[in-house]
Order: sequence, then C-alpha cells, then structure tokens
Amino acid sequence: MPAVAGVDLELRAKHCLAIVGASGSGKSTLARCIAGLEQPTSGRIQFAGRELHAAMIHRRIQLIFQDPGASLNPRFRVAEALEEPLVIHGKNFGREETVERLRQVGLAESMAERLTSQLSGGQKARLALARALAALDQGHPNILILDESLASLDLSVQAQMVNLLLDLRKPRQLAYILIAHDLSLALHWAGEIAVMYQGQIVERNTPHMLLADPRHPHTKQLVAASLEKESLTTEGGGGRPGV
Repeated sequence: MPAVAGVDLELRAKHCLAIVGASGSGKSTLARCIAGLEQPTSGRIQFAGRELHAAMIHRRIQLIFQDPGASLNPRFRVAEALEEPLVIHGKNFGREETVERLRQVGLAESMAERLTSQLSGGQKARLALARALAALDQGHPNILILDESLASLDLSVQAQMVNLLLDLRKPRQLAYILIAHDLSLALHWAGEIAVMYQGQIVERNTPHMLLADPRHPHTKQLVAASLEKESLTTEGGGGRPGV
C-alpha cells in the first residue's frame, strides 16, 4: 500500500495551508516529497507552473523539522550555525548581515557568539527559522514547510512564533505548509486545512467551515479532540496562541 496516494493540493502565494492528520497518515512523507527529500514514484509536483527540480528546491523551498534543535551542532556558535547551510549553497554572510538575519527572527546581536547548546527551545526555533530563510532566494515567492516544528513549544512561545511567521509572510513572499497532528494550532492561522487519513486527503476546507461542519469521520475525531483540548486548557487557566 503506498504511503501517499491521490493527493491533489494547491498552495497559493503568501498563504498558509495546514495538513492535519494522525501519526502515520502520510503528512510527513508528503512534506518530504515537496521538499525534495523523498522521490515520489508517480505524480507531479509543480512550483510556479514548472516541474519542481533539484536545482530549484533548496533555493525556493525549505523544511523545518519537528525538533528544530536537532539540526544544530551543539559546538557551533549561533553565527556559525546560521552560516553553515549557506556555505553548502555557495553563499556567504558578513557580520552585519548575520546580525540582521538574527534580528529578523527576534534574536539579539549578543546571541551571535552564544553556543547553540545554550539556547532555549524557543531560541532554537528562531535560529532554525533564520537558517531556513537565509537559504531561500530573496525577492521571489518561496515555501516554508513546518513539520510539527512548533508542537514542542509551550503556548506562549508558539504564539510568538506564529506572530513572527505572519509578520514575515508578505515582505518575504512566503507561503507556509503547516504539518500538524491536531487542529489546535492550524485553526488559528491556516487559510485552508487539508485532512489526511491513510495516505489520502479526505477533506479540505477553511478553518471555520471545517470546525462548523466536519464531514469525514476522521475529521470529526480531530475536531472533537481539538474542542476537548481547548476546554481543558481554558479550565486550567491557559490559553491557545492568538494571532
């Protein structure tokens, strides 16, 4: 049985598409295919009307994994970690541009000399974002894929990261693909949500309509779980990320 089958999705420029489903539903496999890390056995992936090819992928599409800190060498300083992927793509930063890249994601200049192992979870998430943005070509529409990369953050840091991503969307011409196992985060900032189940997209709709009128049994389960989670969070005195 194929991991992903019959998927037909379109992502508009500067929009956010959330792909939601239980573990093993095919979300990450689909994300890895879009990012060029997996080669699909059939079908087509197009970017701006052209077939996606290897030379284009790293300049126009970046993926941030579930644990943003896993890609960081703990012996590297923040500035070195930011510059590391650029060397691979033949780019080079001066000190001023490095500081500006850190500032864009909310990291102070003083962070540049700190070891990545000394960073908090939220700071590692910001650095991972800075690395992804640095690898993308500026001045062109690009895609950033977030594969559960906000899931491990606490709610206040999640809210900060969501607001940062929204602020960066238009000036950086970014479109987002958010991979998530539940609806809680996707409902707040995705323009459209696609529900995956057993390797297929079983339902697509806006957050409002998906919440108000779920059709597929798996979507109904996700909605029920999201509402229960919200109820428990509210009773506990917390709050979900607002944007």
